[in-house]
Amino acid sequence: MIRRLEPRPPADAEELAERFGTPLYVYDGARLAAEAEAFAAAWGPGTTVAFSMKCNPLVGITARLHRAGIWAEVASGLEYRAARRAGVPGSHIVFNGPWKTDDELARALGEGATVILDSAEQVRQAQRLAASAAPGARIGLRVSPPDTEPTDRFGLRARAVPAAARVLARAGLRVSGLHVHLGAYQLGPARASGPPIHAVTVRYPVPVERFAAAAAHVAALGERIGGVEWLDLGGGWPAAAGMAPYRAAVEDALGAGHPALIVEPGRALVRDAGWLLTRVVARRGGARVVVDVGITQVPCVLWRRSPVHAARPRAGEARPTDLLGPLCLQHDVVAREVALPPLRPGDLVWIGQAGAYAMAQASPFIHARPAAVMVEAGRAAILRARETDDEAMGAQAEPIPTGVAVRA
Repeated sequence: MIRRLEPRPPADAEELAERFGTPLYVYDGARLAAEAEAFAAAWGPGTTVAFSMKCNPLVGITARLHRAGIWAEVASGLEYRAARRAGVPGSHIVFNGPWKTDDELARALGEGATVILDSAEQVRQAQRLAASAAPGARIGLRVSPPDTEPTDRFGLRARAVPAAARVLARAGLRVSGLHVHLGAYQLGPARASGPPIHAVTVRYPVPVERFAAAAAHVAALGERIGGVEWLDLGGGWPAAAGMAPYRAAVEDALGAGHPALIVEPGRALVRDAGWLLTRVVARRGGARVVVDVGITQVPCVLWRRSPVHAARPRAGEARPTDLLGPLCLQHDVVAREVALPPLRPGDLVWIGQAGAYAMAQASPFIHARPAAVMVEAGRAAILRARETDDEAMGAQAEPIPTGVAVRA
């Protein structure tokens, strides 16, 4: 039986904050390995687990998961290069994404990556670059989910899959698998007013019924093109402790003797293995305090509530407290009405479930990006140094007028 790992703050939070400063992303290497091994065990030896790097692209995170037996799933050439830098061989990379340059696609084909083609344009691109492919190249086609096919922005429609397979076959590239990704973020109809973000819904984990239907859909399509060796069912899975009904539903939908499976967890592996440490810098009256991290460094708080706790709780009754960020924005609120003891400037607070889609989506808006460290076996190692002014502004240049003068 796989037990749910309890959330907990990083060991020696105060010591880490003193040593590396705040804000600070902290990851637990042993927790990462435990989540990865439990997730793989929940599926069994016939399934390949590939970490979705977009949820946390730190090279050190990918490297630690790879040492635990996990592949990498990438959605861009940048992520592909990061995975290779992390020590992941091309043959253990699933290369997704709606845009791949010729150089990126040729490299992946040549290094034996599992290359997922997202559109008719990418199919023609791969056909043109077929000479770059290693013998036995693993080529897959991404298929739009059956329940959102008319509006989904990714993948080929079901009716286009046989023709795409024939185009690739003429170039000597066999389609060996099919891919479908349901995703936790869904774009709904545009609303008449309000920000576009209001049309986005987040549902994690993805409902088990959707996975079962999607698995049956791609399996049937695989039969239509003469059979495939593997099916990639994408991400959106729960952590290992909640996997049993998902695996059962997928296997029931596929039946005996189904192709090998690939799954692409992101949050399930890293969300609970990461924290963000932040210090109180000011009080704003009532139960409101300003901390040194804003929504640009932990944007996942805009979508859901994260656990928030004082590292060393003071005496006093807990009460609903707002954590306000340091940005010059009224809506820079990291947490609202969370039960916390009295807080004073200098107090350390930790925000949990920050391992996924926090650092990955952080930006240097107004403030530089924080450092990130990994703790394991009583030691702490820097995964990414705190961003310096030169790093934040190094790609910029003062404009120097050249050429023919023009009138304003």
